[in-house]
Amino acid sequence: MVEESTPLIELFFSSFPAGLYLTIFSRRMLWPFHHKKETDYWLKVFALYALTEACIQLLFFFILNTFGQNRISIIEFHGIMWVFQCLLIWPIWWVAWSVRKQKLLIQALVNIAFYALYTYLWFGPVQDAIGYLYDQLQGMTRAPGNQQQAYLDRGSEYSYLNYQLLKHAFRLSWFYMAAYFYNYRQEEKKRLELAIANRELQLKMLTWHLNPSFYFKTISHLQQLADIRPLNATAPILQLAKVMEYVIYEAKEKLIDVKKEVHFLQNYIDLKNQQPDNRSTLQMTVTGDHDTLKIAPLLLTGFIDKIMEENRGHPGIMHRMQVQFSGQEMRVEVDGLTGPGNYLPLAQGDPLYLRIKEFYPDRFSLDYQKEEGVVALRLKLDSER
Repeated sequence: MVEESTPLIELFFSSFPAGLYLTIFSRRMLWPFHHKKETDYWLKVFALYALTEACIQLLFFFILNTFGQNRISIIEFHGIMWVFQCLLIWPIWWVAWSVRKQKLLIQALVNIAFYALYTYLWFGPVQDAIGYLYDQLQGMTRAPGNQQQAYLDRGSEYSYLNYQLLKHAFRLSWFYMAAYFYNYRQEEKKRLELAIANRELQLKMLTWHLNPSFYFKTISHLQQLADIRPLNATAPILQLAKVMEYVIYEAKEKLIDVKKEVHFLQNYIDLKNQQPDNRSTLQMTVTGDHDTLKIAPLLLTGFIDKIMEENRGHPGIMHRMQVQFSGQEMRVEVDGLTGPGNYLPLAQGDPLYLRIKEFYPDRFSLDYQKEEGVVALRLKLDSER
């Protein structure tokens, strides 16, 4: 929800029929939203409330005139009451909305204080306005001998005060139930979107696990080494075996020891640097204590691939990647980048970015310093302690 309040006077005038029609046609509301879907939702809530209030007024009209000996009320009076009930629900909802994120005690105190003010106005100027409009309406719809005096609420009568409290609680319950269901629907929508993103991410990660590009290039390089001198292929073959073992067996876990991830990265970087078509290379250094830390597997591998892929057009670059640990924080800094000023190796819609956001919500940052050609990723990792 948009964190902007609307002046009460604008809210009041926007509630009159002309203003209401304008907001419906423009599909925007002064209270309290500036979002089409949210506006539509609350207009539907208001329409449902107005329909319920109309049914209540008709029920009162039927009961009062059916079970009494004489006619007690006329339809004009209930029509005027219905209009005022619909108009005056907006300030009640607006006050509740303005403090909805505060502590429960503050919400209760604010709503009680506004109830006292609202009740004072209801039994004073509002009743005067109802009586005046009621008389004017009768003058247009009924002959002088067929008119009836308005039977208005009286603040001096205890039963009216109780009735007013019940009405206020009824209107507040509409707001809180509507707000609850709206927030619930939004959370469900986010959960569904996240589930879809996770499924797509799983497919992306599975594709990387079986990525033919890395394996084919590495195997091609091993074949060249074996043709020239078989002994030179021994170390790279062992490194490839360790990489495949990690990807197939270790990377299935949600979190893995950082030292295993670092060891895998060293083998992966060595193999990638040896590939014949690589026009840039990467050198990694690790500092700080990370024995008790855990990390989501294969995060940094995708980070490395993105950086080296984006800088393929600049041959001969040696990228230095510094992995620093301090407490539970890991900082990964890579230099030698040549992207534009707004360059980031991970866009917000990138599957790897979504995976980092899923595992480390509010615990990561990513920035690029154009002058130094450095990109930095910070993560607050989990710990065994």
